[in-house]
Amino acid sequence: MINDQYKDVLNYIEKSEKILVISHRKPDADTLGAAISLRIWLGSMGKDVTLACIDEPTEGLEFFPHIAEYVQEFHVNDYDLRIIVDAGASYMTNFHLKYPDFFEVSVPIINIDHHASNDNFGALNIVDPLASSTTVILYRMFVALGVHIDADMATCLLAGIYGDTGGFMHSNTDMEVYKISADLMEKGANVTGITKSLFKSKSLETLKLWGKVLENVQVTSDGVVMSVVKDEDYEQVGSQPENLGGVVDYLNMVPDVKFAVLLNEDRKGNVKGSFRTRQADLDLSRIAAVFGGGGHPKASGFMVPGKIQESLKFTIVSDDLSKRSLDF
Repeated sequence: MINDQYKDVLNYIEKSEKILVISHRKPDADTLGAAISLRIWLGSMGKDVTLACIDEPTEGLEFFPHIAEYVQEFHVNDYDLRIIVDAGASYMTNFHLKYPDFFEVSVPIINIDHHASNDNFGALNIVDPLASSTTVILYRMFVALGVHIDADMATCLLAGIYGDTGGFMHSNTDMEVYKISADLMEKGANVTGITKSLFKSKSLETLKLWGKVLENVQVTSDGVVMSVVKDEDYEQVGSQPENLGGVVDYLNMVPDVKFAVLLNEDRKGNVKGSFRTRQADLDLSRIAAVFGGGGHPKASGFMVPGKIQESLKFTIVSDDLSKRSLDF
């Protein structure tokens, strides 16, 4: 039996002609894979589809089909329907900052996501925190609706799965992930392109910045491994905050620590925090929520206005939820 929510998605789509598909800020493989697979499907139905993201995709993501179609500006009322994918909370698109009435206009939103922090901001919410990625949810829906998954769609879906499971290394890599991935490979997914682009291709500027992250690493008396990147660090190595993607996972490789923290200034007046852990009994989304962020139990983050000072004491919440000040 087809999930009633999938039927509802199809009903919304069939009643719409112009559809806006939105990825979250600082897009990763999952939000891009989900959005572009939808774009391909909707295009095959004769729909007029626009892909939108507040930030341009960064290095290593150029292999996605239709990636050049992303726009940063649009008129919301030009569309009949909006579909937002992989946004762990309503603010994660950042379009509400650019368009203050973004959530007030009458154009309905379908919210498809897999983050426990999702605040169900859509007229229709398909949110499953147990799904390994948003592309897993899209795969389920496509199969349930009898959608033909071509090679390009398969590449998009597998890229999202591969990215959010850390190349099948994270704890969210369950049996369903392997089964879906095998099916997508049979459908023609470009596995070589995905693995090379996501995990085996880094620019010199990225490697230099990662070196700065590793140079600044330390372990606190609380058993937390952490590093800090400030504006001057980017200038020293000729790099940008966008090149930090993935490096926090290397901090998480340190044995016998509770979790890893990477703090970085984003050169826009904000401090971004990224958390990772391998501990089974830690829920990092609860820690990130203290600072207005969210995510998954093993991988979460936040962003707050400010700068990192040498004497900064950053208050976080430990595994027993007692507040502690940690020196960076």
